[in-house]
Amino acid sequence: MKESLKTNGVKVRFAPSPTGNLHIGGVRTAFFNYIFALKYGGEFILRIDDTDRARSKKEYETEIIKDLNWFGIKYGYFYRQSERTEIYEKYLDALKEKDLIYECFCTEEEILISKEIAVKSKKPYIYNGRCANLSISEKEKLSSQFKERGIYPSIRLDIAKVLKAGGNFKAVEFEDAVHGLLSFNPKLIGDFILKTEHNRFTYNFASIIDDSDIGITHVIRGEDHISNTPKQILILNALGKVSPVFAHISLLYGKDGKIMSKRDAASNIEYYKKEGYLPEAILNYLAVTGNTFTVRELENGKEKISEKEIFSNILEIAELFDIKKVRGSSAIFSEEKLRHINEKWLQGMKTEILIKILIEKFNLEETLKKLQKTYGETLFVEIIDFLKNEFKTVKEILAEIKIFFEDFKIEAAEIKYDIKLKETLLNNLQKIDSDKFDENAVKNAVKESASESGKTLKDCYETLRLCITGRQDGPSILKIIKLMGRERTLKRL
Repeated sequence: MKESLKTNGVKVRFAPSPTGNLHIGGVRTAFFNYIFALKYGGEFILRIDDTDRARSKKEYETEIIKDLNWFGIKYGYFYRQSERTEIYEKYLDALKEKDLIYECFCTEEEILISKEIAVKSKKPYIYNGRCANLSISEKEKLSSQFKERGIYPSIRLDIAKVLKAGGNFKAVEFEDAVHGLLSFNPKLIGDFILKTEHNRFTYNFASIIDDSDIGITHVIRGEDHISNTPKQILILNALGKVSPVFAHISLLYGKDGKIMSKRDAASNIEYYKKEGYLPEAILNYLAVTGNTFTVRELENGKEKISEKEIFSNILEIAELFDIKKVRGSSAIFSEEKLRHINEKWLQGMKTEILIKILIEKFNLEETLKKLQKTYGETLFVEIIDFLKNEFKTVKEILAEIKIFFEDFKIEAAEIKYDIKLKETLLNNLQKIDSDKFDENAVKNAVKESASESGKTLKDCYETLRLCITGRQDGPSILKIIKLMGRERTLKRL
């Protein structure tokens, strides 16, 4: 990475909720933050947003961390929001001292009814602020009722007082790094909750308090959070804090036009692992989906600007990453495009590196050891090199590797071939000496067999493939035979 790209002070974070497994859209958000930090020599932080204690589960947190490690997304500082309750209380007390919050005794059931009425009236729901001006006696009475039910009054931010303290500004505005200038009428936001009746800090409060307290400089997250941003800016204004730079990236959509979420099978990281997609190839695909990478090159003395799609490593992606070139419109996820990029990564990857990835990322150590023991180091590497240039995924490579093992068996019911032609091929291949058993020698044996049997070369090659692999198609059967060697080939026939 060029030294000129490094800048001190950049600090970003990825903040998943452990209420489910990490999904493909979450990986994209994490990766954008990660390469932004890489580009500017900044710090990438992992924060677990577990304020929702009822839905948050330790097993999900463990899987999220495991998946990030699988992708090679490395974080520095790590913490959980559940560990920072005292800090949130401190900031809530600061707002209380400024008289910018108040207790709300409206229950969740009452709020839900109000929202349903708003929907039926085709109007946006705005809290009416009825608890902002309760008398002391009313508060005492309602507080007693809440205590009997085992719940607490929720805490709301008083928007009118925040606006007055800030000079009665008429709009909450911020320059989004992706969408440009965005403006919101604070009066249409309503007095929102900072702490719930179940004594839980809300996302909008805990999240922006963390960002400010820890010194996050850039908040890069999905565009579904745009509506949260004015609320969070109002909290910072109330506390006299400066806002970070916000960048709301496009969400991932499936071909059906629906947002990909944790509940979708196509969003599940395990699916892409099982299908044999390389972690780097997935990240490459996610980087270019809904994003543009431009390269400036000299061609015949003139500068040429072109778009780049396939990268050789993660640092190259980081070097060319520009948050301002991320498109604000929806990004459509295409597995077909992912397969194409994965194929290019397989072909461009050194065989030794691929072998390491197959062991570390896909748990294929035993399979590869068995292959290595059977063929020896040199042929073992040749086989992997051959297969990586023939297939698009690790899953496809693994399926083909099996044919190279001594104990590979073809069920008789799976194949139908000309027995006489097979015998002719076997006899002619047996005539080849071990030290001359190469592709040319096999070709000549096939030609001789075609001539003797009156069959076509196609018939001969199809019969060879069926008898050796049990399949009607696949990569070069001549190459497979060469790699297997004379003894294994004859034994298979």
